[in-house]
Amino acid sequence: MKRLGSAAARRLMSRDLLLALVVAALLEVGFMVALPEDDDDAVLAAPSSGGRLLLTAGALALTFRRIAPVSVFAMNGAADLAYEGLDFRAAPLPLGVLISLYTVAVTRRPLVAGVCALLYVVGLVLASMEGFADIDDDQVYVYLVSVAGTVMVGYGVALGRLRATVAERRATEVAQEQGIRTRLAVAREQARIAREVHDIVANDINVIVAQAAAARRVLGREPEAAGTALASIETVGRDALDGLRRLLAVLRTEGAPGDHAPPTLQRLPWLVDQVERAGLPVDLIIRGLPRVLPPVVELEAFRIVQEALTNSLKHAGPTRATVTLDYGDEFLMVDVRDQGTGQPIPSPPSGYGLISMRQRAALLGGDLHAGPEPEGGFRVMAHLPVGNHEPVKDMAQ
Repeated sequence: MKRLGSAAARRLMSRDLLLALVVAALLEVGFMVALPEDDDDAVLAAPSSGGRLLLTAGALALTFRRIAPVSVFAMNGAADLAYEGLDFRAAPLPLGVLISLYTVAVTRRPLVAGVCALLYVVGLVLASMEGFADIDDDQVYVYLVSVAGTVMVGYGVALGRLRATVAERRATEVAQEQGIRTRLAVAREQARIAREVHDIVANDINVIVAQAAAARRVLGREPEAAGTALASIETVGRDALDGLRRLLAVLRTEGAPGDHAPPTLQRLPWLVDQVERAGLPVDLIIRGLPRVLPPVVELEAFRIVQEALTNSLKHAGPTRATVTLDYGDEFLMVDVRDQGTGQPIPSPPSGYGLISMRQRAALLGGDLHAGPEPEGGFRVMAHLPVGNHEPVKDMAQ
């Protein structure tokens, strides 16, 4: 009752009061039923006002059976035994005792209900044996069966409520766990989208900026070189738009699964050519046996190379870069270094590039190290776990 709200508690109290009044009325009807007059031995003393008061008080106490079930049972049991001891007519069933005992069985532990039932039965049997109550063996048997049945029914109801509570609690926990997993999945997907958008836009925009700067420098004296730079800007801009369209198409989940395939390491020559047109010469070196890797490894490795070259293009100044892919049996080593003398990447980095590369390596269970070299320049090394897959042609050719 303490756990219920005040409105719910009042509703339950009203129901229990109605139940108490019904039981009291049934007892009063029982008092008015006379036994056959031709069986003088069967006729016991008619209940006096005191006897009626005993059972009526026990019945009315049922109003508080949810608040103090053991106390209400004790009151009903004592009233019933006292009533029987006064040689009044025994009721067909001790309604107040059975209802209060049922409440004890539902709301208290089985041991408590068993002790209460045992005390009542023992008291009833002793009263009958000692002659304090005129109850025959058949009536004792009926009382015993009624008490045992009431305890079993109450225990069954309590067990059902407990199972329902446990099931509800488990459902709540599952819903909470599912909510946490959903939020984590959404966060991972948002991070993935952020990395893809950054890698697609940042690389192409940096190439466009570099080409626009080159076109501006030679526009007056070398119109053909400026035209070439502008043509490269147009090409790179179209590539950026295509990349964004592919990403948006994947997010919309429209079209066939293979219509918007993510970039793979087979596109590295195209990436190298794009960066070289922006003004950064790149050497591509392939070691080991090139092979088709899992799509997620191909994508993350391509994006790491792309971001590393973009950083070299932005920060290294006039320099040359080298991209090395080392195919091992269980790993792919990605090594991108430049020989630049330009402004170094701030540490800790203020942008998203290095963070994105480290996240990509961590998603594969690998690691990535990035930093300046002692002899000059900047180096990015990623160790990416892979499996054994089909060999392909040398991408450096």
